[in-house]
Amino acid sequence: MRARADIIRALGAVLILVVGAVHVEQYLDFIKDIPTIGVLFLLNGLGAGAICVVMATRLRLLGALSGIILSLGALVSIMIARYASSGLFNYREPTYRTPVVIAIAAEIAAIAVLAVYARAERSATTRPVTAPAR
Repeated sequence: MRARADIIRALGAVLILVVGAVHVEQYLDFIKDIPTIGVLFLLNGLGAGAICVVMATRLRLLGALSGIILSLGALVSIMIARYASSGLFNYREPTYRTPVVIAIAAEIAAIAVLAVYARAERSATTRPVTAPAR
């Protein structure tokens, strides 16, 4: 059971790295020149890296929950930037470019995978300990 949880956790970490990598790539490409949004993209990339490090420690459940929050925040942000009349901090995403689609897919997948992992990890740590049969 532990091996399965470790595989799910590793998949979640890879998905978070994809989310962060897309944000860093977009930051380096052109987003760095956009006030506020550029900094947020860089912070997303750095946060994704930090979350992956935490997921490799004993605080892996905290890392998984942080990955879910990071992904949810990024999804909400892209939806605001795409559909709100004034965008997000006056930045409007004009279309679903390839990096945007990749990021959205990775964020949705990360939320699902990390939620499965968090549930499994939580249930594994809350099972009652029973005495062995004699």
